[in-house]
Amino acid sequence: MEEFNKLNILQKRKMAIEDLVKYYADYRIYCYNNNEKLKGIELRKKIHFLIDLILQIDKLVSKENNIIIGNENKAIKDEPKIFACTHIGGNDIQRTLQIIKEPAYLMLGDPGILYRKLIYQGLKLNGVIPLETKNKVDRKVAYNRSIELLNNGGNLLIYPEGAWNVSPNELVMKTFVGTVRMARETGVQIVPIAVEQYGKNFYFNIGKNYGIAKNSNKTEKELNNELRDKLVTLKWHILETQETLKRKDFHPNKIYIKDTLKISIPNTMSRLIGSIAYFLEPIILITFLSKNYSINYITHEYGIISGYVIPLILLPSFFTLAISQALLPVISKEYIKGNKKYIRK
Repeated sequence: MEEFNKLNILQKRKMAIEDLVKYYADYRIYCYNNNEKLKGIELRKKIHFLIDLILQIDKLVSKENNIIIGNENKAIKDEPKIFACTHIGGNDIQRTLQIIKEPAYLMLGDPGILYRKLIYQGLKLNGVIPLETKNKVDRKVAYNRSIELLNNGGNLLIYPEGAWNVSPNELVMKTFVGTVRMARETGVQIVPIAVEQYGKNFYFNIGKNYGIAKNSNKTEKELNNELRDKLVTLKWHILETQETLKRKDFHPNKIYIKDTLKISIPNTMSRLIGSIAYFLEPIILITFLSKNYSINYITHEYGIISGYVIPLILLPSFFTLAISQALLPVISKEYIKGNKKYIRK
């Protein structure tokens, strides 16, 4: 097998984000195909006190609190297990690593700009299995590394939703089957965990650990639905601990009102003027033209202009509007990741 051209720190700093992402993915695939083993499992167990200290300092600096409303986990501490947690973003990874109180590798999808952040070095110290979700080979490598980790006595922290759940309408988004597939293949226990954040407080509800028999007759889809149901129930219990808000509890913020009016007033006025103009247009047109033309002729010609000419002239705007609506979210996402080279394409 050809040798991998490893780059130094300075060379990697000069790379564009998309090139850096590809570099790390290619390196992971190279190491796996070269039969290199997952290193540092036992070492990270020994230095877990140091990781916990760093997390404690991070929590103090962030002025955040962990509140555990329930803990039914009875799994044996030294046995490997999968911590399956809901994902809300922010500092939920750091806070989750704190409350499980055990060393656990993190499965991290699409690190992107994190490769250049200090937090990624902290995750490497803790133990991380990164992957590019759009790279089929890299996904397979990450899955097999996770199996290797569990078979060698390590714990895995995974987010079955695969992304931040920012939806106000879904307690738990669609979950992927990888979690239950790994649990059935390795025979380890799953510990479901739900998390929610209110202000500086992170609320956790740790569910009862359970295993999946290798000879289970249930399909992966059924097992995955069971896991999602457990996570939904745990999260619902968190919501029940919060006070019910009433209308009188909401107080208008002058800054928000001002920002809203800056946008809404010009938009409302332009629509209002447009509506008035559309209303007056045929009246004025007929009034002025009726001096030289018959009403039937004016009506006929105005119908042609309104029904055929104007839509034909405005037809190209349909395509530009559709394209802009499709491209804007993608461009915004890549801009946040820092992929300026991709945006320029």
